[in-house]
Parts: sequence; C-alpha cells; structure tokens
Amino acid sequence: MELKDRLKQARKHRKMSQARLSEATGLDQTTISNLETGKVLSTSKLVQIAHALDVDARWLATGAGSMLDAAISPDAELIDTEIIEGNEPLRADEVLLPLLREVEFSAGQGATQVIENHGAQERFSLPRLARAGVQPQNAALAVARGDSMMPAIHDGATLGIDKGCRSVIDGKIFVLDHGGMLRVKRLYRLPLNRLRVVSDNSVEYPEETYSLSDPDAPKVLGRVFWWENFD
Repeated sequence: MELKDRLKQARKHRKMSQARLSEATGLDQTTISNLETGKVLSTSKLVQIAHALDVDARWLATGAGSMLDAAISPDAELIDTEIIEGNEPLRADEVLLPLLREVEFSAGQGATQVIENHGAQERFSLPRLARAGVQPQNAALAVARGDSMMPAIHDGATLGIDKGCRSVIDGKIFVLDHGGMLRVKRLYRLPLNRLRVVSDNSVEYPEETYSLSDPDAPKVLGRVFWWENFD
C-alpha cells in the first residue's frame, strides 16, 4: 500500500472531506488531491495530516504498524501540561516552538522589545496544537509573569500562543507587546477603534482603555490557546 492509498483510507475512516482536511492542516486542497492520486509523493506536513485524521503518523508515512496505533482520540483527556521535557531527539508528535521574551535593545539604554526568538525553544505536543486548530508555523510560547491574570493563569505559567490570530475576539486572552513589555490580558473591542485591556485580578489591576491609533497602544502578538495549570 502506498502513501496515496493510506491517506485515502485514513481520510475515509475519519469521514473527512478533502476540503475539511485542507482546513485542518493548512495544505491546499489540490495538494491533498494530488497526494491521493499519487501525483505528489510526499509532504512535510504528514504529521499534521496524521493528527488531523487521528491515525498513527509512522503508519501514514511508511506503512509500518497499524493505522490506529498511537492515534489521538477526539475524546482524549487533556493533561495539564504538554511541554515535553528532556534532550532526546524530537518524536514524530513533537515540534520545537520559539519562546517570546523581553530583551534589551542594547546595553545601557534600558529599553526593551518583545522578540519571537533569541535562541530559546521549547518542545511542544503536536496533538495539542491539532486539537486547538493551531498551525505549528503560527505557534509560539511565552511565560506569564505576575498575578494580574490570577486565578486563571499563575505566575510562571507557560502559555501557548497562536500568532495567526491577532484580530480581537471579545473576552479571549491575548499576549501583547506594550512598549517592549510582554503582557497577558483579556481584550474587548470598543467603538471608535478603541480597545479594553482587562486583567482577571481586577482588584489590583484596573482595566485600561486605548485608542488603537495611539502609538502607545499595545500591539497584539497572538491569542493564548493554552496555558500550563498548577495544582
């Protein structure tokens, strides 16, 4: 059985159309069609396809094992943290994500900026990304500081960020670059191109309002789709 046959078998088992698989993986529907007809023999997104179809990635890529070995059930229980520890090589269901951090522009200036990567990366679960509908190329991590989002997000919690979602969705949590400071807040749209910035710990951190045309307004870096929980 070739890749084209395994892909078609898995998609039909999942009862998913080519169009829906295209949405779930970010692949063009024509590419999926070409994979199923054998016009295209491989793709770098085989792992994402496997997780979207709830089949074993190794089976899909090579035919080894069986289709449902290590598959992720749609009803699988989510665990609190899915950052992968250790220095061993990446598994097929892991990806390295950049870590957003504050850094100084240059020594002595005292000014900071939020950058996507400064050599720092963390291993993260591809099934977690698939369940959240986040494409790996749009994903990043950050670390929450302070208690402004307590009790939902604790100080030191790792956050999963979807950089592909920067349009404000009322009540959702976003990561912001505010004058070089990395902030985590709930956002709400207001008339006249204004923005409410709200902390869950509103007693100690009153809400703020900004005009998006103001050069001092925070810049939305992405929506928080996951955060680490603590006991």
